[in-house]
Amino acid sequence: MPAPADRPVSIPLSDQERDTGVLTPLHLFDAIDALFRDGLVVLNNAVELGVVDRLNARMKEDTERILSGEVKAYWNQGVERGNVSQVPPLEEEYLFPQIYANKPAGTILTQILGPNPELRYIRSNTLIGNTSTRQRVHKDATHIHLSHPYGVAFNTCLIDVTPENGSTEVWLGTNSSSPPEDAEAVGHPWIREEKLEERRKVRPPVQPVIPKGSVILRDLRLWHAGMPNHTPDTRVMLALVYFASWYNNQMNQPVPRSLQPTIDKLQETNRTTFGVKYVEDGEADYLATEFVADFSSPLQKVLGE
Repeated sequence: MPAPADRPVSIPLSDQERDTGVLTPLHLFDAIDALFRDGLVVLNNAVELGVVDRLNARMKEDTERILSGEVKAYWNQGVERGNVSQVPPLEEEYLFPQIYANKPAGTILTQILGPNPELRYIRSNTLIGNTSTRQRVHKDATHIHLSHPYGVAFNTCLIDVTPENGSTEVWLGTNSSSPPEDAEAVGHPWIREEKLEERRKVRPPVQPVIPKGSVILRDLRLWHAGMPNHTPDTRVMLALVYFASWYNNQMNQPVPRSLQPTIDKLQETNRTTFGVKYVEDGEADYLATEFVADFSSPLQKVLGE
């Protein structure tokens, strides 16, 4: 049954549900209900731990390349917050179907977004250890957004996540209760201070504990903020974003052309579409991919933009 209001709903997937994507009727009901009501649901045991450990080890190697200055990366809300938007390795051996064609998440996403959800953003939130500064509360929908779900972030925890190592602060329920006007201005993600104080009295924010191997599905409209990592260990959390096909988002991830057969198979496995732009192998380092987070739609003129 749904969890109390002071923490997100967590769905304890069985190994069979994880491997087949066929959720029990109650688990599917609770997951969809939580996404609509709270704007977030946690799927425990969604990715095999061996897969998670392999990807985590490789991504931490890439993090060291960034920290050494070998590759220039984008820091979310400034380097002092220690949160780097790191692109995961776009190489065949690391495009795990357990992640990029995750069956339980795919089942839920098609119920929320409709058929053939489009994956158009492939990055991560990599939080460096021993940080002390938090992010401002924001939502990823910086445009005049719709009042119903159109985009869902897919976060995968590569290690256990706790408030100590920077579990994301989430403001449950703001996905459906917060109009675009709650932001400081159109085009800016920050939530106005008076709105934060109003919401805090209704349902204060939480920092959940999330076991590694979990998948977090989060409505793009939900208020949230990156928090400090008080441990010495880097915490990697994948950040993929799926959009409804009817929304017509235009982002395309640069991907080496040699990966096209792999991506075609991932699309077929999970009945999703990858928004990618194929480039010649060796043309660019994936870690240096330009940061683009345009979550709007060219159809936004309908809303007055």
